[in-house]
Amino acid sequence: MTERLHPNRTLPRATERCHQQGSVLVAVLAVIALLSFLVTRFVDEAVEDLEYRSLFNQGPEVRAYAYSMLELALATVHEVALIDGGQLYAAEQGWGNPLDYTQHTPPKGWSVDIQIQDESTQLPLNTIGEASLNRILEDSFDFDYGTTRQLSSTLADWLDSDDSRRLNGAESDDYLDEEPAYRAANGPLQSLEELRLLKVWQDEFFDASGLPNERFQQLATLFSVAITGPININAAPTELLEALSENQDWDVDRVFDQLLDRPWFEQLPVFLDSELFATEISLLRVTVKVTRGTVPFTISALVEPNFIKEGKTASASLPGRSSDTSRKNGTQAEQEAIQYPFNILHLTEHESGSAALVPARYSAVDID
Repeated sequence: MTERLHPNRTLPRATERCHQQGSVLVAVLAVIALLSFLVTRFVDEAVEDLEYRSLFNQGPEVRAYAYSMLELALATVHEVALIDGGQLYAAEQGWGNPLDYTQHTPPKGWSVDIQIQDESTQLPLNTIGEASLNRILEDSFDFDYGTTRQLSSTLADWLDSDDSRRLNGAESDDYLDEEPAYRAANGPLQSLEELRLLKVWQDEFFDASGLPNERFQQLATLFSVAITGPININAAPTELLEALSENQDWDVDRVFDQLLDRPWFEQLPVFLDSELFATEISLLRVTVKVTRGTVPFTISALVEPNFIKEGKTASASLPGRSSDTSRKNGTQAEQEAIQYPFNILHLTEHESGSAALVPARYSAVDID
């Protein structure tokens, strides 16, 4: 006789089977969620990586166009300077906006920004006279007589080409005792931070860890190692002039009272030191930013005007004038024969220069 199963006796097995199926479903959903998270994370990181790479892998046409805009900017500066006899005083001469001056329109979908700033706004630490340096160290930094002479003498020994130690200076023999040992450069400073290697300077302008202190920050507003000429009075900021006017017989307001017909100086006021000040630009920074889409390409050039002196012909530097079709190798003589109107001292891509300083004369003559 066959035993009859009660319908309720199969319920525990069915419930168990449902629980197993539910567990499998939860596990599958968890795996799907995990995979979705991983795919999303991978896509986000890939996009970020592509965006980063795009900053440094612009198409050749973008890079070429940026350099053509650099040439346009330099050509504008050169042309305007030649109109004024080869002199560069201030952007108000007309070279401050090359795109407007040349009426150049970028291609559709492109944007161009060109900034030209006068870098002749600091004192040349590599070439400044010892007497002028002593005065500034005493007046602006409140160093005593002895410390001032030690600072100027150790700097002079570091810069000069010989190994003769000045009375308060230091030469290679003094630095060979350092740990690690090194020698005096016997050449120009490459950066202000290099001063941490100099005797006395390392104590006065850096902390015990070798990091720049507040005095160094003040020094950086007054001096530069890139500049070789005096400060252009037309671009000098108020803070710099106030520092240099300490214990002098002139002040900032008196300087700009001398402005007459034009909002810039062409002749230096007689009471200003001609070793520290001039009226012409000795160094320019040109920054070009080209954007196509959302990614910019930036180049920044530090250039020194090298215009043809008055009385010499400019025909040799104009394009199309040479009939010499021989192959060029880029030698120094070939470069000099081009008579390019600027010496390019430093050129970088993907970097911009520091923010432009506001000249003190702007507030004096109400220039926007």
